[in-house]
Amino acid sequence: MDLEENGKKEPTEETRTADESGEEVEVEVTDSRRESSPEESADISASDEVDEGEAEEQATVSPDEQIKELEDKYLRLAAEFDNFKKRTTKQFFSIAENARAEILVELLTVQDNFERALTVDDSSSDFADFRKGTELIFNQISDILSKNGVEPFESIGCRFDPNFHEAMLTVETDDADPDTVVQELTRGYKLNDRVLRHARVAVARESEEPDES
Repeated sequence: MDLEENGKKEPTEETRTADESGEEVEVEVTDSRRESSPEESADISASDEVDEGEAEEQATVSPDEQIKELEDKYLRLAAEFDNFKKRTTKQFFSIAENARAEILVELLTVQDNFERALTVDDSSSDFADFRKGTELIFNQISDILSKNGVEPFESIGCRFDPNFHEAMLTVETDDADPDTVVQELTRGYKLNDRVLRHARVAVARESEEPDES
């Protein structure tokens, strides 16, 4: 009996080729086809059994159970979304409350200045100092509003626009075109690009011609 048979050598293919010197050299090529090991076969069998088990389990679930499972998933998603809305709303109000608190703290400084102005001796007749203090307070308020995006807009000389103006009265005049704002009773303000408060204005109208009859 040959040694190769006793050693159960894997089947090979012998080929002959020539090396650089021109001599023939035997090259042994091992057959890549081999049987799977017992461990690999066991893994493949176990995987097949799991797939078949899942398929059988899904096949045994009744339509009512499937509907119940979908309803449970829907209820869980609805509860999670409701909790998300509550958290978002709470965060929004928290941010708004903090912003309002910052503005109110700044306004307290303005109130302090008003209190100092009211404690001035009544016998004082220095109007220049009183005006200077009033202008200081006015500028403080204007700075607070501007820092928070609030700015006044001009109305006098502009054509009446209900998006910006609120007509309080009309005035007969020949000095302005009809429907033109000729007087500003209360200034209008914008918050960034949005109208915060409409301007209350007087609008020009044509003068009525006297009846010659």
